[in-house]
Amino acid sequence: MAMSMRKEALAMVMACMLIGASVVVEANGNLTCDQVTIWLTPCISYAVLGGEVSPLCCQGVHSLNAAYKTADDRRGACQCIKDRAAYIPGINYDRVNQIGPKCASNCPFKVYPTTDCSKVN
Repeated sequence: MAMSMRKEALAMVMACMLIGASVVVEANGNLTCDQVTIWLTPCISYAVLGGEVSPLCCQGVHSLNAAYKTADDRRGACQCIKDRAAYIPGINYDRVNQIGPKCASNCPFKVYPTTDCSKVN
């Protein structure tokens, strides 16, 4: 039980670190990495610990998918998720890629450490 609590605490610390930056949405409507991070931070617990995907995570996934306006937005979000996920200890990329379907949302890419986000359309 103590190990589980430590993992949860670690996930929360990482979440706080990731959302430490202010919310910025560029005037031209392009997604920023900070915005992507804020929307997906509630998903960290599932990505690390498993269990149930939270409603806040699914809300973030739906917000992100609704915000994609261009292929550049999708490529940028992919790179952001890939880069920020690399800093989360214990992240399980198979769980990360299950979040979209569990939230009844299509994701235009899969994220793994080896994903080439420049090829996302």
